[in-house]
Parts: sequence; structure tokens; C-alpha cells
Amino acid sequence: MFKVGSKRHRVVRVASIVKGGDGAAFDWGAGRGWAKRLRRPKRYRNLERAFGTTRGFGRRASRTSVILCALRADFCVAEKVFVIDCELGRPARSHARGSAGVFVAARLMLVIERWGERLMGSPNIFEPPLEIPDGYVAIPINSEDLSSAPVRLSVLVRIAPDDLGGRLVVLRETLDAQVFLGCILDAASQAVKWVEVWVQNPDGVIGSAAACREALSNAALDRRWEQFFRALSAHDRSAVVTTGWESAHPAPVVLDVGRKCAVKLMDQESGGHWELCQDDQLLAEKGLPKYGGSLARYLYVAQAKGKSGFVAVTGDAPTNAVTKALTDVVPKGNAIGFNLGGGLILVQPFSPVGIEQFLDILGGGAWSGLQHGRTAIQWRQKDRDGGAERSDGVTSNGSLFLERHGRSGRLIESLHLKLRLIADAISAVRGLVARTQAPLLNITPESFAVRLGESGLGLPYLWTSRTALKDPGTAIALPIQASDVQYFVRGGSSGVSIYQPDSAGGAVSGRGPVRIRQVINDTGGGVVVEGTLTTHERIAPARNDLLWIRLNLAGQRVDVYSRLDVDAAMASGEVRFRSVPLRFDAALVKSLRSAEGVPIANASFEIIPLLSSPCDLYSLAVLAVRALFVNGETSLPKALDEVLSLARQLALEHDESVGLRLRIQSLFDGDKRWLGSLGPHRLLHESVKPGEAFDLIPGELWWDTVGLVVRMLPGVGPDSFCLDYSDAQAGGIHKVFDGAQQELETLLVRSRSLIVIDWRFNREIHSVIRRLVAGMTGETAGKA
Repeated sequence: MFKVGSKRHRVVRVASIVKGGDGAAFDWGAGRGWAKRLRRPKRYRNLERAFGTTRGFGRRASRTSVILCALRADFCVAEKVFVIDCELGRPARSHARGSAGVFVAARLMLVIERWGERLMGSPNIFEPPLEIPDGYVAIPINSEDLSSAPVRLSVLVRIAPDDLGGRLVVLRETLDAQVFLGCILDAASQAVKWVEVWVQNPDGVIGSAAACREALSNAALDRRWEQFFRALSAHDRSAVVTTGWESAHPAPVVLDVGRKCAVKLMDQESGGHWELCQDDQLLAEKGLPKYGGSLARYLYVAQAKGKSGFVAVTGDAPTNAVTKALTDVVPKGNAIGFNLGGGLILVQPFSPVGIEQFLDILGGGAWSGLQHGRTAIQWRQKDRDGGAERSDGVTSNGSLFLERHGRSGRLIESLHLKLRLIADAISAVRGLVARTQAPLLNITPESFAVRLGESGLGLPYLWTSRTALKDPGTAIALPIQASDVQYFVRGGSSGVSIYQPDSAGGAVSGRGPVRIRQVINDTGGGVVVEGTLTTHERIAPARNDLLWIRLNLAGQRVDVYSRLDVDAAMASGEVRFRSVPLRFDAALVKSLRSAEGVPIANASFEIIPLLSSPCDLYSLAVLAVRALFVNGETSLPKALDEVLSLARQLALEHDESVGLRLRIQSLFDGDKRWLGSLGPHRLLHESVKPGEAFDLIPGELWWDTVGLVVRMLPGVGPDSFCLDYSDAQAGGIHKVFDGAQQELETLLVRSRSLIVIDWRFNREIHSVIRRLVAGMTGETAGKA
């Protein structure tokens, strides 16, 4: 609703449009056309003035309503039709035929449409509607009788299986979890909230390095799961939905698609239900690995007590005469196994838009929706007014403050919103690292979700975005006693990622003979082992790298964590090591001393780099490169290479007396190629010339933005926040993010002032001008 003069008006959306050719743009109803009657009734002059048009527009003979149409760029096909009802009556039955004369109304209608959107607020078009999409059902995962339950946690299941995506919608996989799309149903089986259902799955650890696997166990994974839940709850209470399954293992179930319910996995022989066995004593009696000390998991029937069989549910779990295969106990047919390993469960709000999709949207790209298998999930998304269905495509209405200024407005606003996204990502990572005192070591764009809320009146919906962390990382702490430095290894497969520094690419491992030179008593009550390792592996250790060696002495496995000293070796292919203080029992220390000078063949080893929060800072810097310097004309590898080259050049020409901003500006002025690759025109997917972009964004603001990205790269020069990837103080590894966070706060204020006027700052400027003018006037008067 809006008011012009003494009349109130409303915008009514007409759904039925028949697109035609050059002559007939659309045909609505029957009767004569109005294209020839382009007059300016007096009663609409105020309306014309309100929207800044001096052109005529059509009217009906009754003069009670005005029909307007929005044209595409070719000015011949109508895209939308609006009726402005001046008397607040029902929309008059009218018709119109496209012609050149319709163009005079197009500009007026578009202004009205934008004004109407701004008055009514903008919907979050990325949030799926609260209805189950066609071809899917929502099945509660709790097997109890839920007929009287007010709410139920459910997962989305495809009725007809997809040959690629399967039946459950798997959003992603992490080190120790699978993440499914689910929802919360009310008592009427209506969806009230879309959620992510995290199910613990230890099989992801199998591909990790040996030192990582040795440091983990089921008990350690359970503690890690609970720690992540507590950290998320403390940082952002809205980021989790508490179910009780964060610490208590639920029963394995199968999902009955026909009955839309979950059924506990039943043992056909005893009639009892299978559940996760956590009884270490019973497992040991059956000759199986203990739950708390291994990564092997088994199901058993607790009601059968010691007579129960056991079902191995992890990939590398040992088997014997008392074990069964999982396929022997899962019913055949239309049932779908869910959480058959009895893993812990974590529930988070569902955010369909990731960082990369959101960055593309800010740059002018499109969003393809949520994919499942080969196709996108099709939701029937209703218009905000309860009118016609619309697609999940992204429209520009109400998305930005400056969208009416076209490309120029989007460029300015894109910079601010992208800086906000980077600041949110850094804040989220810092918050989790501060509470766990462990790095993540696997940050990628998939580690984050962008959450958008419903915007209020006058607020574009892209401004409601907030970047949230949704992945606990893969860092595993090594169990090194009596060490003042905490070492972490990266769990999962050691694949190469552009978001990880070279030192985080994986540990060097192998086998070779070891000679123990001497075992020395330490003042702290432990012992220090000195020795020599022979290997043909290429070893180039950094200053804080750690050598992990596993020895077999007297039938016992001995883990020795040592520092490397390559220069002290006397022969090619050998490295000297000196262990950190180690605490062993007296019998094991005696075995070590007896092995002095004796070659121990085929000992396994790994060289473990000291990875800490500076690795995460590097990943966030690459994410900033992706946000600021990548568009349709360049790629992330090219942009990152340019940034690293710039950082190294700045390090070579470092001058403490000259600020980083001036040095960056000097490089850009001296070589225009920097401007072409790292200029502000990269913020948009549209073609923008670098000079045109600098007419909109102040150079000082952009140089400082580029300087922030350079400083976030550890070890590239004196300007870096961190000297190397281990430059983090014990007990305060989260503080490496403080410098970047503080600089971003300043950049956000400066970039925001380009969009929304800072009136306090404006008053200060006017105050200075007034004082100068007053002084000049007084000076002139005195001379006169």
C-alpha cells in the first residue's frame, strides 16, 4: 500500500500472461486496447510527480484503475502486469495489447515495483518453503511411538531412488560424520524447520595418517563430538538443536518408506533389538577390540547378555566366530538403514547457500538451488502475497540498497558485503578455536554456510546474511606427554587443497632401521631418547617438525616423539633425533636401555609438521582471495598466484618507514598489470574496467583491503601477522586472528560509509568547513 495525494493505492500482481511476438505482447480478457489512449488525467498528476515521470500513461474509460506493464530489454514482450487500483476496489477486468506506446509506462511501473518491494520488505528466497518437496517424504528417525509427540526430528527420503544420489539427501561428509537433510515436523506432520542431521561415522578416519589413527579411538571421537557441540552452543545457541543424542548413542533403525516411520533393528533369533556395544569387558571376553581403546564398533543384543552375537559396523573392525555381517541383520525390501552404527547425532539449522554460491550472487551470478543426485530438489515456492508459484531463481528486487544504480551500485555494495562475509568467517573460526584450543586444518568454502533471514521494512534481504561455521575441522591432538607444545595432525585423507598451505599437505611417512644411541634421565622424571634413523625418503624438516617413531621392544609398542637434527647426521640417508621428555614405566625404560646400540629393523615413522591456527589463517586468506579477486574472467589459482607474487614483491621492497598502503599503491602505479589482475573490478562478474571501478571505490580503501589479504598470509614477509605456520602461543592460539579481525572492522566502517551516510562523520566535516569559512570571513572583514 502507498498513498499519493488523497488517494491510497495498492500493487496487484497479475499471474496470467500470454507472451507473444512483436505485435501482441499479452492478451488479458476481452475488449478494446488502450495503447492509443495515452493521456494525462489530472487525478494522476501527483502520481507522476511522485515517481519522476513526465510521460503519459494509459487509463480505462471508467478512470478507476491504471494498467501498467514491465517490458524486457527488447521492449516488445511483457514480463509482468500491475494494476494500480485508485479506489481500493477489486481489480478491474481489463485488457491490453503490446505496442510501442506501452513503453511510456514501463519506467513508471518499474519504480512502483521497487517501491512496493521496499515498503513490504523482501523475502529470503534462498530458504526452502516449509513443505515437503514433490517425490519425497519426511520420516521421523525416533523409533518410539510418536503419535502423541508434539514435534518429531525427521530426515528427507526420496520415494523413487536416484541412481546417483540415492534415497537419503546427503549434504556432505566430514572426518567422522555424514550430514543428511532433515526437518522438524509438528503434530500435524507439517515441516516447521529445515535442519541438518549429523550422524557420527568413524569410517572417515580410516584414510588418515598412521599417527592420527593411533591418537584416535571411539572414546576420543565421542569426546570430540561433545566438545564440538558445546563449543557451538557457547558461541551461538541458535546454531544447534539439542536432542540428547549429542552424548547418548541412539539405537540403529531402518526407515519404512511405506509407513513413514522408523523401526528398530531387530534380532530375529532372540527378538531383541541391536544396539551399540560399549562394554569393554564383554568385548574383550569375545576376543574383540575394546570400544574405548579402538576405532572398531560392534552391535549386540543387550537382552541376550553374554549369548549375543556381534555385528561389525565399521570397515576395519576385526571379525571372528561370534561376529556377523551387517547385511545379515538388515531387513531386505523397501526399508532404508539409518545410523546402523549407532553413532551420536548433532542437529543444526539447514542453510542451503554456501559461501561460493553467495559470492557468485553478490557478483551478479545465479543460484541453481539444492542438488540431489542428477537434479535439483523442486520446491513449490509460493509468492510472499500467497499468489502464484514462482521458481527458486534469484531476482534482484529488494536484494541491495543501491541496485537502482545498476552495475555501479552493485560494485560498491558487493565490496562491503564481501568484507562482512570474510569478517564473519574469521569471527566464527576464532570463536571455535578459542573454546577448543585446537585448529581446524581443513577450512574450505564448504566449512561455512550463509544464513539469510526475513528482512524487515526497508532492508534488502542480502543484508540479512550471516556466515556461520558448520564443520568442526579435522585436527587431532597427539598424545604427547610432558611437552610444552601441542601437536596436531590433520585427520582424513591427505589430499591436496588450494586452501591448505604446503606444510599441511600431509606427513612424510615410511619405514627404516633405527639405532638408539643413549637413553638419558630427564629432570622432570622422564627419559630422553637419542638415536639415528636411516631412510631414503626425502626429508626437509622445518624448525618445529616432529618425528614419530614406533618401536617394538619386548613385545610392546613404544611411541617415541622426537625433534630432528638433519645436520648432525654422519652419513647420507641418516637423520639424528632427540626425543621430547617421555614418561614410561620402569620395565619399558629398562628395555630401551638394553636396546642401546642395537639396530632395530623396519621401524615405522612419520614426520609431522607443527600445524596450528596460522594454517587456518592462511585458509581464510585464500577465501578472501576467492571473494575479492575472482570473477568470470579469472580463476582462484590465478588470483592466488598473483596475490602471492604481490606479497613476495612487497617483502623484497619492505621499508619500515613507508606504510603498506603506500607500497602497494606504488607497485600498482609502477606496473599496470597488478591493477588488471587485482583491481576492484574483480568484485563483479560483469565486465567493468579497472579505471571505472576506481572511480567508485576510493583507492586508499582498496589498497588497505589488498594489504589485509597480504598480511593474512603467514611467513611471506615482515608484513605478515604470523612468522610461520607454527607461530601461535600455547593456550592462546586463537589470538592469531585478532589482527585481521581488527583491520576488518575498520574496513567495514569505511566501506559502509559509501552506501549509508555516516551522519556523525558528515556533521564533523561540515563543522570543520563552517569553521574554515567563518575564519576566512573574519579574516577578510578585518583586512577590509
